[in-house]
Amino acid sequence: MIKAVIFDMDGVLIDSEQIWDDAEKTVFSSYGISITEADQLLTRNMNMQEVSEFWSAKALTSFSLQAAEQRVIEEVCLQIQKSPRAMQGALNLLDTLFKPGQLPIGLATNAPRPVCNTVLQCLNIERYFDSVHTADDVENTKPHPEIYLKSAEVLQVDPQHCLVFEDSPTGVRAAHAAGMQVIYVNPIRAADYVINTMTRTTFQSLMQFNIDDIESLSLCQ
Repeated sequence: MIKAVIFDMDGVLIDSEQIWDDAEKTVFSSYGISITEADQLLTRNMNMQEVSEFWSAKALTSFSLQAAEQRVIEEVCLQIQKSPRAMQGALNLLDTLFKPGQLPIGLATNAPRPVCNTVLQCLNIERYFDSVHTADDVENTKPHPEIYLKSAEVLQVDPQHCLVFEDSPTGVRAAHAAGMQVIYVNPIRAADYVINTMTRTTFQSLMQFNIDDIESLSLCQ
């Protein structure tokens, strides 16, 4: 039985991929680093510290990683505030799942806390979540399972009864390592179940399905 749902944030709830790319390019190019599209494809699955270390290795002169990270975070928050764009169907899905006192909902993201807070406020979705965990709340970010295990603990639900929405292989590995079921919000089949847009899936009866039977839901249309 599915007893809790946990969402990743970037690429699942908010359309922020280009925002992160642009922020990194703005900040790290200011240090004389040549920013290529191929390199940015690699950094999309990294946490903030890993991103800074990645670009620092390409710099001709040293710079403060902490200062660079803070600049990126500030730029991302600024752009989200200017134009917050929820992923297609994300808000409808949250509305469908939101049943106070029945199905707890968690948020587990590799993003820093300031970015997470900005997203929650700008999309006006704070009320949906019974737990929120960010990169600042764990020692090991995804693909380590720590953040998902912490979410399950706070939600007071056994990991095997948690259903996770993820959009990256890194997040999928983290959720699987935590012993959870995964819906991969991506056209590439790399998890238990795949959906291309969340508007195509109906979850009104989600709690009635056992984990072994949930594949009978029409997730790919």
